[in-house]
This record gives sequence, C-alpha cells and structure tokens, in this order.
Amino acid sequence: MATMPRVVFLDTLRFIAAGAVLFQHVAEKESGFGQWIVGMLSPGVFGVVLFFIVSGFVIPMTAGRRFDLKTFMIRRVFRIYPLVFAAFALMALLGYCTAIPDFSAVKSATLGDWLANLLLIQDYVGATPLLGVTWTLSIEFAWYAIFAVALLSLGRKFDDKLAIAAPLVMLALVGISLVIGHRLPLGRIGMIYAAILGCRAFRTQAGELPLTRLLVDTGVFVVIMALSNIVSFGYFSHPNITMNQSLFPWLVAPIVFVLVAGIPSIRRSALVDNRITGWLGSVSYSTYLLHPFAIGLAGALAPSSLFAATSVLFALLFAVLGYRLIELPGQALGKRIIARAG
Repeated sequence: MATMPRVVFLDTLRFIAAGAVLFQHVAEKESGFGQWIVGMLSPGVFGVVLFFIVSGFVIPMTAGRRFDLKTFMIRRVFRIYPLVFAAFALMALLGYCTAIPDFSAVKSATLGDWLANLLLIQDYVGATPLLGVTWTLSIEFAWYAIFAVALLSLGRKFDDKLAIAAPLVMLALVGISLVIGHRLPLGRIGMIYAAILGCRAFRTQAGELPLTRLLVDTGVFVVIMALSNIVSFGYFSHPNITMNQSLFPWLVAPIVFVLVAGIPSIRRSALVDNRITGWLGSVSYSTYLLHPFAIGLAGALAPSSLFAATSVLFALLFAVLGYRLIELPGQALGKRIIARAG
C-alpha cells in the first residue's frame, strides 16, 4: 500500500502547535516572562486548537476518493493507540519505580482508573487522569466518527452542511448553558468545530470551495467561539482559566492556519516550507504525548537554571524515539492488517 507523501506546511503547523503546548507546560513550572505569557495568552490551548484544524484538513485528504470505513478506522486506531499504550507503560514504570512527583498519581490509581485512561474516557467518568494531555484524544476519535458518518450519509460535500450545523449547535449550547445556569464544556465541543473548519480549508485548496467562502466560515468560527468563551469563562468562572486566556487561542489559531494554508507565498516560504520544521512536525504527535515525561524527568534531574533547556532536549529525544520505535511500526502494523483483511 502506497504511503501518502508528507505535506511540509502541515508538518510546520504541527510543529508550531506542539511547540506551543510544550512551551506552556514548561513555563507553568517556572516564574518570569514565560509564565506571564501563559497567564495572558494560553499558548497550549492555541496549540490544541491548531492541531484540530490541521486534523480537519488532513483527514479528508488521507481518506481518499474511495472511502472505506474499515480501512479508515484501522488506520486511525493504529495511528493513535500504539503510542498511547507505550506512554501509559512508561507512566507505570516511572510511577512505580521512581519517586518523581509528576508520576506519583500512578501509585494510588485503581484498575478502574487505568481502564478509563486507556479508553480515553477518564474525564467523563470521574477517574483519576494519569497523563493529562490525553484528554484531546477522545475528542479526536469523536471527530473521526463524525467525519465517517457525515461522509457516508451526506457525500463528499458533507462539510457544506456541517459548516452550517456547527455554529448553530454551538449557539444552542451557549443558550442552554445560560438557561440552566451551568458552564458547559464549550471549548471541548468547539474542537470538533475547529476540525470542520480544517475540512473547509482542505476543500478550498482542492479547488472545490472559493477562498471567499473559507474566509466567511473562518470569521463565523471566530465570532461563535469568542461568544462561547465569553460565556464559559466570563459569564461563568473557571478555577484555572480566565476569559482573556480563553479568547486568544481561538482567535489566533484559525488566522495562522488560514494564512499559511490559503496564501501560496506564505505556504511556500522558507520559514514554512523547509526540512527542519517539517521534520519537527513529523514527530509532533510523539512530542505532544510524551513531553510530560521530559518535563518530569528534567524537573527531577536538572538544576533549576537548566530546567527549560533540559525539558526541550528531553522532549526532542522522546519525540524521536516515540516516532521511530512506536509510531512508524504501529502504522506499519495497521497497514499489514488492512492488507490481510482486504
């Protein structure tokens, strides 16, 4: 089975997204300017929103013209889960065999906690989160399911209807939240909306949608998500996130993506289309999922003056190892299973 060539500008955007998440989690453990940036701009959320927009672009691109549900789901599972299993195995090893504080939750975890975390539903069943960054993966799988159902039921232009339905659903949820007096997780639901915007960008680049329509969709997305965040973090309150923190990521992430994906001179520029950022983007999933281990080990082993630099170096090491030893073999196994099943 042929492997689709990597698209450099998408990998560069993945690198930016993973770097933003890493920056936030390193800065949160330090004082000074980095922590001020986190407090004002929440770059980690920016990175996650950007990841979902990229995912929305990539999934229809990789699904191909002849969509097969079984092939699609096998590919997605073997894209995500091998590294998840490896990450939790490493978490268990470090949690049970060391006294590093970042991994201490493992010692008190029940079998139910482990099962919930492995199924990526820990946040929805009240289980102890063992690896905090995995919260996005359940939403990613929800996006895969919505994509598959919409494509099979609505056809290849399914996103035309989703681009109308998504903002209406978000507005309805905002209204429900206000009526019942309870803060709904509008940001998490908005990640699906971000992926739908990515789909629109893919169809624009494929010549199936005018750029003006993408710009309108992006403007609607920014307005709807601004309103959602004003309600979630302004009208209601959150113990860790302010309204100002919540607004920046949802404004800047779609603008960055549309500028890079929609303007050829930016997309082909040396800053975007180059081997270094492209390579760093190719290991972005491992960077994202494994960087908590890098930060935890750096905090335990490195002097405080070298904590940030050591965290970044460890994160790069984990990313390369995760990509080479887990991600690529996992994807290859998925392809073999597809070939045998076909």
